[in-house]
Amino acid sequence: MTRENRAFLLAPLVMPFAFIFYAFFADISGFNMESGFANYMGLVLAIVIFGLPVVYLFEFFIGYRFYRLLLKKNKINIFSLTIGGILIADIPMFMISLFRGFGSETYSLSTAFPLFSFVGFMIGLTFWFLLNIDRIQKTIRNKFEKPEDK
Repeated sequence: MTRENRAFLLAPLVMPFAFIFYAFFADISGFNMESGFANYMGLVLAIVIFGLPVVYLFEFFIGYRFYRLLLKKNKINIFSLTIGGILIADIPMFMISLFRGFGSETYSLSTAFPLFSFVGFMIGLTFWFLLNIDRIQKTIRNKFEKPEDK
């Protein structure tokens, strides 16, 4: 399995963790465990079951083309992948804003933008990490290698 394939398959699996992490610290109702652990686990299960297929669809239909464009332009770096992840994750919010109008922003939309942005950022960061894991391991190994081992 190539690094790209591994990154495309594994990076979206970060979505439930990033979503739950942000939702917990942003004190979004249901994810702050005020209504009980069973309700919290039900929401987590719903995020995994309904969210992962959507993330994979967005990645394969939009993210893959974006990645190929960046690869063609030789612009693959941590900034392009994380910002691209943010923009791709915010596409549903942009569509909602486009059809509802920018002046009528509600609480849910203002909560969803940073939530989706954070999730997209974490997926992009994980994607970059998985693409560069061999280079990162080599750098760490060289940094901690003893001088007499060289």
